[in-house]
Amino acid sequence: MSARRLAIGLLVAPLLGACDLEGDTGFVEIKTMPTTLLAPPMPFYLDSERLDPIKKGNAVLRQRVGTRRLQIEAANGNLTAICELEVKKNRITTVTVTVVERPPRCQCRSSAATDRAANRTCLS
Repeated sequence: MSARRLAIGLLVAPLLGACDLEGDTGFVEIKTMPTTLLAPPMPFYLDSERLDPIKKGNAVLRQRVGTRRLQIEAANGNLTAICELEVKKNRITTVTVTVVERPPRCQCRSSAATDRAANRTCLS
């Protein structure tokens, strides 16, 4: 009976390894410039989900593949989109947000991009 279990285990193991149990995911790294401000940090949102405050100017998030909208909360409580970014499977999309300027500006970079032309400025 143990030889039979071993044979079944050898057949099933590669199938389980090929399964993507988490779905298609990638990573978003948000960097804020400058990293220290006298004012409290502004709340960021990815789509409609409020993010935890960004500590020391850097945060890394796991997200589903697709286009996401990075937003900030305006003084009146409404959300204002500052850029859109594309989350790619098994890649890191880095978004640098310059918060000194009004409105804040984004610049995106993907870990898959090797040339400067592929690094695009986010849409505002």
